[in-house]
Amino acid sequence: MRIGELAKVTGVAAHTIRFYETKGLLPKPVRGMNGYRAYNDQSVQRLSSIQCAKRLGFSLDDMLVVLADQGVTDGLDHQKIIAQLDTRLSEVESMVKHLLQQRDEIKEFKTRLQENWQQGKCMQATEMEEIQNKA
Repeated sequence: MRIGELAKVTGVAAHTIRFYETKGLLPKPVRGMNGYRAYNDQSVQRLSSIQCAKRLGFSLDDMLVVLADQGVTDGLDHQKIIAQLDTRLSEVESMVKHLLQQRDEIKEFKTRLQENWQQGKCMQATEMEEIQNKA
């Protein structure tokens, strides 16, 4: 199939497919006598894997680490994939923890501002530091 067909089947724009090729995420396709790229079902599968990894928040470099084994070995290194997923899960859990702390700090800040404004005063730097130190 040509690049336009691959784009239609996968929902990935042709320019993105070419970008993935230049980055090494997608193997260079065979070119026909006319110079057109010719893709196969493995290209569809690889693009599906790349899209899944993107949804999970993996960087292009992370994807390259995992996909580097495909084509060299009989498939993907399952242990490497699990390790990458564990690393990403840890990153996401850390971000969630940070966001929850930030949410609590915003709520406290909002409450203190409203209380101060009802009393006709502004929040002092010491109060802001106090809220920050609580978080």
